Amino acid sequence: METYRTEEEQIEAIKRWWQENGKSTVFGIALALAIVFGWKGWQGHQQNQAAEASVIFDNLLIADAAVQRDGSSAGTAQHLADTLKDRFAGLSYGQFAALYKAKYAVSADDYAAATTELEWVLAQRPSAQIKAQAEMRLAQVLYSQKDYDKATEYLNGLAKTGYAAEAAELKGDVAFAQGDNAAALVAYQRARSLAREQEAPVNNAMLDMKINDLSAASAVEGAK
Repeated sequence: METYRTEEEQIEAIKRWWQENGKSTVFGIALALAIVFGWKGWQGHQQNQAAEASVIFDNLLIADAAVQRDGSSAGTAQHLADTLKDRFAGLSYGQFAALYKAKYAVSADDYAAATTELEWVLAQRPSAQIKAQAEMRLAQVLYSQKDYDKATEYLNGLAKTGYAAEAAELKGDVAFAQGDNAAALVAYQRARSLAREQEAPVNNAMLDMKINDLSAASAVEGAK
């Protein structure tokens, strides 16, 4: 009988535990399953989104190549870029699309539209690579609009990115435009040094010409 009572007590204890905790346990299990399957569903959705965006982006690259080659497919390229930006803003594809839209706006001398596109990219909190590219392009647009101070702000933030050499050269252009030839020469020389330090060194004939011209001008000034 003692054994029977012990088993009976165990059963009663289980019943009491179930009454007190059973509902919350079932809820916890259900919640855990929902999270697991929800996560898998979200991952599947993201993969599908990325796959669809990738196909559209590949078509954009093809259309853009035609635009660069002979000016054809400009309407197609714009449409594809618009589609990517509107439907996949949270993905890199959508942000790259806005960079293309900015490029087309610059080609049309619509610097206001280009600025809007580039600022939109930055507002999406993109990857470091896309962020640096957008800031470099925005600095170029601002330079074209003679907004030298704001352009310099962006250029200063690019010193430790893959655009360091390009940013240094544009800083030289800004200084030259402001009449500070000495600062321009220093910036150009810095740009050439950075370009030579890159994993794939770049020969920039235009930059060399800028340095040679300013160096010659400086020598003439010094001889006076």
